[in-house]
Amino acid sequence: MRIKWFSLVRIIGLVLVLFYHFFVKQFPGGFIGVDIFFVFSGYLITSLFFIELEKSQTFDILKYYKRRFLRIFPPLVMMIMVVLPFSLLLPSDFRANLAKQVSAAIGFATNRFEILSGSSYEAQQTPKLFVHTWTLSLEFIFYLIWGVILLGIVLLLKHFKQKDKFLIGYTKILVLIVSLFLAVFSIIRLQLTFDPHYLSYSYFSFSTHMFPFFIGAITAVFFGIKIEPEKKALFASYPLKKWVLGTILASGVLLFLTIFGKFESTWTIRTNLILSSLMAAILIVQFRILHERTTIDEPKGLTVLADTSYSVYLFHWPVWLIISHFINQVFIAGILSFFISLLCACFVYYGVEPYFHGKALPTFMKQKLFYAGVGALSLICLVIAISAPKLSKIEQSINEAQISQTMTKLDKQGQLAQNLVDTGKGIFANTTWQNASLGFLSSADLQLKQTVLKDVETTSDDVLNATQTILGDSVMVGVVPYLTTILPDADVSAEVGRNYDNIYKLFAQKVKEKTIGSYIVISAGANVTADMITDVQKIISESPKGSRIVFVTPFDGNNMGVLNQFNAQLRQLTKQYPWVVIVDWAAYISPLQNELWADKIHFGGKPDVSSQYLDLVVKGLNQVSKVKGKP
Repeated sequence: MRIKWFSLVRIIGLVLVLFYHFFVKQFPGGFIGVDIFFVFSGYLITSLFFIELEKSQTFDILKYYKRRFLRIFPPLVMMIMVVLPFSLLLPSDFRANLAKQVSAAIGFATNRFEILSGSSYEAQQTPKLFVHTWTLSLEFIFYLIWGVILLGIVLLLKHFKQKDKFLIGYTKILVLIVSLFLAVFSIIRLQLTFDPHYLSYSYFSFSTHMFPFFIGAITAVFFGIKIEPEKKALFASYPLKKWVLGTILASGVLLFLTIFGKFESTWTIRTNLILSSLMAAILIVQFRILHERTTIDEPKGLTVLADTSYSVYLFHWPVWLIISHFINQVFIAGILSFFISLLCACFVYYGVEPYFHGKALPTFMKQKLFYAGVGALSLICLVIAISAPKLSKIEQSINEAQISQTMTKLDKQGQLAQNLVDTGKGIFANTTWQNASLGFLSSADLQLKQTVLKDVETTSDDVLNATQTILGDSVMVGVVPYLTTILPDADVSAEVGRNYDNIYKLFAQKVKEKTIGSYIVISAGANVTADMITDVQKIISESPKGSRIVFVTPFDGNNMGVLNQFNAQLRQLTKQYPWVVIVDWAAYISPLQNELWADKIHFGGKPDVSSQYLDLVVKGLNQVSKVKGKP
């Protein structure tokens, strides 16, 4: 039984996810689309279970698992086999750790892979081709657990001789109780284990993110696909004005969360995912009412998009990574990625999936040549996955820079820290990290040669004889080994994934503790937030008297449409504040962005680019040293 207008639930979830991935700066909260999928999945699976139970008075768990597996696994494998050869068009960084990515995807363990890697969903140096398959991990776990629970409920009631209406009635009661318990348990666990510095666990873990499935199951108990005649008549006469009001309210809340619900916000995961799940449940009820309220059929376009939504979801992310790498116009790249994903999805859903559900194979799929082609493609994919680098160049350079930063700080902390450094000489004897003064071996990428040093302007004595505080994100992390050579006494705090909100909080803490330097360098902004210029104004107004500040304009070759406005606002500050200098890294590197790593942001480990960056920073410090500090 197909319910008219349920297509809209799937489409809303899909559109929000596409908007989030294609136009993340405009729709930063679109990731809630996956929770709409989760709610609908819980609703659909539970509703179909009730229909099967009413029809056969039993639940065939093996057929249930077979249906679920054939629905999600073949399209997943096809997507991976199609995408892997095209991944060769991308820089090698995009294929880093590809064998583990593929293994995690087909093993429905991407969520665990991401949790163990410790990376935030958004703060990844190079986007992973199959990171989006984490949702399948949660789906798969839900299918496994829920199948066992439903079978257990049926067997329990049959043990007590329940059948017909009593079997259905008591089953609904127990399903409601179990679903309510698991949903509440998941929400409580989310709140108790939430760590704003480690969002991966809260977002990717099934125990903290399973509540949408069971909210969907609860909805199915009361408003399933098949409903009682009384409820059917009530829906058929439901007041249209009330229906419109309820639909607009739920849709409006989802739209609000999509536009304003930033992933990095402390309350987003703790509240927005729960709220969006409840709104999805309301929309399911609204469209279930609309099915009884209307007699017209859905437009064919809606049913096609809804039917292929799963495969569109599978293809859209890797297709977007490939397309957007060659097309810088975000809107054009997004539209093209959608249509290519839709074509692939239609081929999979209408041309391939039916053969997994009993349709007779066409003649060409029975020939040896076809299987030889499939075998050859499989072998090519295997070679690509196995031969992919274990670590991206960006990650390697940042990891080495972080080691350098840590060991340099230890070297300044006195005898106890020096003992640790001495111990570290043996531990790191075979690493690629270099600090000649501490006796470590060298990496060619991290050697700051004299030929490079001579291109960096000499830091003035006024700057060197004063205190300096440097706050930055992963871009700054990459130049720490060089920075400490030029400004050996600077208080440097750089961290991967840091945004202006974090920068301001750290700045405010240092001001409160009176540990802020008289020269302040701030390099951030590639991790975009909506109120960056507000944070900049706060830093300027709250800096102590005598302060001199250098702001570095951020650059992201994939997102300069948003950053250009922020950088333009930064440049205006020098007119109002003489003791503020803008180092225009964005303007300098824009025509030279091919010298950056594949993500068009980072350059850590590239001495030439790092020296260009540091030369601009030193010139900015020397320039601001010639004016009076903050009055």
